[in-house]
Amino acid sequence: MPPESRSWRHPSELDPARVAAALTAATGWRRGAALVVGTTALMAIVAGALLLANAGSSPGAKTLDTMPIGTAAVTPCCTLSPLLTRDAERAVVSIEPDAAGPGATGCGVVVGSGLVATTTAAVAGKRKVRVVAATGRRLDADVIAQDSLSGVVLLHIGATLPAAQMDVDATLGTGTSALAVAMQPAPDGRAPKPVWTSATVVSVGKPPPGAPATSMAEITVRGASVPVMPGEPLVDTHGRVEGILEGASGSDRSFLPMSLVVGVSDDLETMGKVKHGWLGVTDANPIGSTGAEVVWVDPHGAAAHALRAGDVIVRVDGWRVYSAADLRSMLYVMAPGTKVSVEAVRGARLVRTVVELGPSP
Repeated sequence: MPPESRSWRHPSELDPARVAAALTAATGWRRGAALVVGTTALMAIVAGALLLANAGSSPGAKTLDTMPIGTAAVTPCCTLSPLLTRDAERAVVSIEPDAAGPGATGCGVVVGSGLVATTTAAVAGKRKVRVVAATGRRLDADVIAQDSLSGVVLLHIGATLPAAQMDVDATLGTGTSALAVAMQPAPDGRAPKPVWTSATVVSVGKPPPGAPATSMAEITVRGASVPVMPGEPLVDTHGRVEGILEGASGSDRSFLPMSLVVGVSDDLETMGKVKHGWLGVTDANPIGSTGAEVVWVDPHGAAAHALRAGDVIVRVDGWRVYSAADLRSMLYVMAPGTKVSVEAVRGARLVRTVVELGPSP
């Protein structure tokens, strides 16, 4: 509804400069009157915002772990507006193994025109699957390619669906709030039912516990222990997709960050495989600190004259490195020949260098 048709205004629609000018220009009783009017208006706006938020949540609910479609996604610590909720749902599809297959095996996120990113678990080894949009529209999809190391799969559909608003900078941090949405299949060919689940981020840039040494860095969240679907997106409180579900254990769920998903998807679309850069080192997680400790340097590799065994890489191109898996994920979406700035702790000093990535072995 346009502002001129409403009797209320959202705080973002107010012009702070005009309000400040009005208060500054007023003098004596006029200033007092303006302040009273301004305060009253602000209180009305806040009350209206609270009423709108409460309209989308269960009456009297103090905590809300999951919620069905048609409600504002409200948690004890954050609010996702109904509009952002609807926009996020439109960019998510459920995935069925084939036209005759019962139920759905996972979810996917629309990342481009006719392109859907998901995980290997969601496609269940199929080369052709069916995707179901939030509207209930069913579309045949072909598996363009899949990357076994990251677990990302790219699908092509013969239609254009709204693409997700994505955050490739991974701005979520430990302790922040997020929500996951699973597109649960509905009977009788009806539209899938999105179910939102609130969660708190417990780690960023680290592999899940017990993951193999070659695994990628992920965003791990903790929330209600509910049924999950591979490929379901993790959404921040601004409605941006932060990652897609790779695995779950109890109330913990691990998501591949969108920086990795988008980078791998681009390579799969253009080349059918991932061709990534390499520093020419082996690394491990340092004991008692973050970063990636260099264990061995290839004497003929890209970093042969820049890094030494024992160096702890802490930043790449200004981005903090949390673990060896985090470094692997960063380099995995960079092409050979890319020049990157590297910061490493060597003994008691910080070393800065530039390395031109070589091809992966």
